[in-house]
Amino acid sequence: MLRRALRTIHADKRWWHAIGLGGLFSMTLFGHPLAAGLVVEHMDNTRKGYASPLPPFYDWTTRYLMGLFAVLVDFVYFVMPLMVTGLLFFCGGLTLLMARTDEGEFGILGVIAGALIAWWLFVFLSGISAVGRLVYVDDGGPERALTGFPLRESLRRGAWRYYAKARVASLPLYIAPVVCAAAIPFVLRLDSIVGIAIAVVLGWLCSSSLVYAHVGTMLIYGEVNTELQDSPHARPLLGA
Repeated sequence: MLRRALRTIHADKRWWHAIGLGGLFSMTLFGHPLAAGLVVEHMDNTRKGYASPLPPFYDWTTRYLMGLFAVLVDFVYFVMPLMVTGLLFFCGGLTLLMARTDEGEFGILGVIAGALIAWWLFVFLSGISAVGRLVYVDDGGPERALTGFPLRESLRRGAWRYYAKARVASLPLYIAPVVCAAAIPFVLRLDSIVGIAIAVVLGWLCSSSLVYAHVGTMLIYGEVNTELQDSPHARPLLGA
């Protein structure tokens, strides 16, 4: 599946242009929906039989709206827990400040941070975000994708094996973003303009490789989704 996804991406001779531009947009909070819109639009084109080339940047407004809903799916499962955790940190910090116990501070804050990291790993490994985007494209709208349905669907009996197979196949795509992100702190230690410039380039490469990973991941999930829909464990349709 991974090889087929890579062949589909590289069948477009200008794949680097779409991926690089998407990576540049995703480096900013405002432009991130454009990168997400590239992934969603490519998913939609793939369903229609046009997996290659990658969608060019021409209808920016439509792509931004498509990507915005996809980003909201990630917001529900990645950012909202962070906001809740931040609130717990704040409340716990006030409590510990009044109690003045360093030992208790380490224990409570460590538990909260560990729970957040564990949740993020669970969301990533279970592919909830990818499943939410599949639901978004299949339904033609974000109604179910912005609820708890992607979580239930990713763990649904009979279906989770298909999604797990897709997640395992897509894991190598995330090696490059992790390597680039891990290299940035070491480059910044140079404490010079050259170090900052290299860090910016690494940041762009990290964002671009993450867009590349998302495109490849959704190709893999799309293939698995077709297998799932042809099986006895097909996902229930909207309103069914």
